[in-house]
Amino acid sequence: MSIEVELKLSASTDKIKQVKQWLKEVGCSESNSAELEWEQKYLHNTYFDTKNHRLRGTDIGLRIRKDGDHYIQSVKSAGRVVGGLYQRNESEHTIPEDKLQLELVDEPYLMILLEEAEEEDGPLAPIFTTNFNRDVVTIGYNGAQVEVALDQGQINCMAEESSTIAQESQDLCEVELELKEGEASVLFDLGRELIEQFDLVLDSESKAERGYRLCHSAPEYTKHLDLVNLTSKTSAEAAFESVAHKGLGHWQYHIKKIKREPSIDAVLQLNRALMFMQTMYSVFAAVIPRHSLIHLRKDWREITKNFSKLFTIAEEINWLNNSKLYGFHYDELAKLESGLEQSFIKEHKIFVEYLKTPSYNLKLLRFSRWLYLKEWREAIGESNAEKIQKKEIYSYATKQLQHLLRDMRRHLSEKVTLSKQDYIDYLPKMTRTLDIGLFFGCLFDDRARREYRRGWADIVANIQLLQQLVYLEKALAVEGVEDPLIDDTETETLVVLKGMREEALARNPYWN
Repeated sequence: MSIEVELKLSASTDKIKQVKQWLKEVGCSESNSAELEWEQKYLHNTYFDTKNHRLRGTDIGLRIRKDGDHYIQSVKSAGRVVGGLYQRNESEHTIPEDKLQLELVDEPYLMILLEEAEEEDGPLAPIFTTNFNRDVVTIGYNGAQVEVALDQGQINCMAEESSTIAQESQDLCEVELELKEGEASVLFDLGRELIEQFDLVLDSESKAERGYRLCHSAPEYTKHLDLVNLTSKTSAEAAFESVAHKGLGHWQYHIKKIKREPSIDAVLQLNRALMFMQTMYSVFAAVIPRHSLIHLRKDWREITKNFSKLFTIAEEINWLNNSKLYGFHYDELAKLESGLEQSFIKEHKIFVEYLKTPSYNLKLLRFSRWLYLKEWREAIGESNAEKIQKKEIYSYATKQLQHLLRDMRRHLSEKVTLSKQDYIDYLPKMTRTLDIGLFFGCLFDDRARREYRRGWADIVANIQLLQQLVYLEKALAVEGVEDPLIDDTETETLVVLKGMREEALARNPYWN
C-alpha cells in the first residue's frame, strides 16, 4: 500500500491549454532545455459498489481503470483532504481483464470492509464511469519531481443508476499534481503559481464523489459537527491538528454544496465551521501561540467578511422559518420573506463567484499548507515545538473545561437575574462551550458526556428561540403589528431557562 499525495485544481479547456504551454517553459528552465515528454492517454474507469452504496458509506472507492491494454484495480480510502491537497491510502494491482479480483487486496482493513459490504448489501456492481483524455508529464520543480496530469472528459452514470434522474453525464476538466519525489511543500508552491497565473480553483471533490452525486438520487442530509477523535495519549499538538482538520473539513464539505446550489442549511453550517475554528484558536493559544497565527487569522477574517452578508440573510430566513414551527404565522411578513429569498439568491451568486477568485483560493491554500506542513513549529522554535509534541492533551482538556464551567457559573448562576438580551448576548459563549465539548469529548465517558451536554444544549436551543422571537417582534413592529403571544412566549421561555440553568449547574461535570 502506498500513500498518495496530490493537489487538484478545477480548470476549463482554454486554461488547460495555457497551463500546458506554461509547463513547457517551466519544465525546460530547470537543469536542461529539452522538450517535455508528454504522454497522452485515454482512461476509462469503472467504479463499483453495492446496490445501496455501502462502500461509499465507509469512504472506500473501488474502481477498475483501463489504461491502454492494461487493467488496474484500485482501492482507495478517503484519507484526508486539506484544501485541494489529498493524502490517502491507495492499493493498486494490475489485473488481466476487466473483472474484479478482490483477493488481490493485501491491506486487511480494506479487505474486511469490502467483504462486509458484499455480505450485508449484496454483490458489487458497476455504478458509474469516468472517461477522459489525460496529458501527463513529470517535471522538475524547486528540486522535486512532480507529475502533472491534465484531464478532460466526462462522468457517466450506468443505465441502472441513471434511470430515475434527469442528468446522466457531467463534464470534467482539471489539473492534478502528484508528488513523486521531494518535499510536499513543492506542491503548494506549484499550486500557488497555477492559481496566480491562471485563476485555477482548488477542488476538494474527487471524481468519485462527483460520480456518486451525479448517479445517486438519495437526498443529501445536512452534516453537523461531531466529536473530534482523540485519546488520552494524544499530544496537545496532534489534538490541535485534529480539531483544525475537523473545522476545515466541515467548511470544505459545505462549500461543495454551496457551489452546486443555494442552501440555507449549508450557509448556517459554514458559519458553524468558522465559529469552530475561531474557538480553536483561543482554546489552543497556550499550544499554538498567536504570533504564529497572525496571517491566517487575517485571511479568515477576510473570508468571513465576504461571507457575512450571505450568512446574515440566511440567518434571518431561518429565524422566520423556525418561528412558524412554533405557530407564529403572519401574512404581513410575506413581503419581507420574499425580499430575503431574492436577496439570498443574489448574495449566493456573489459568494460563489468569490470562491472562484485567486484571493480566496490562495488563502485556503495558505491555510492548508500551514496545517499540512505544521508551519507553526517554525514560529515557536525547536524547543517549544518539542514540548507541545510531548504534552498530553488530557490534563490540558480538563483545565479548559473547568475554566469554562467557572465562567458559566459566574454568568448563569441562579442568583443572577438575566433578561432576554442578556441571554442572547451570552449565546456565542454558550456555542463556544459546546464546541469545546466536541474538541475534547472523546477523552471522557460517552454516556456521562451526553447526559451533561444535553442540559446545556437545551439552554442554547431556548436562547435561540428568544433570539428568533426578538427578530420577529422587530419585523412586525415595522409593519405596525403587535402580538401578545410573542411576549407571553418570551416570558415563559425566561422562566424555563432559569430552571434549566439551576439544573445544569447542579450536575456533576463529566470530566470530574
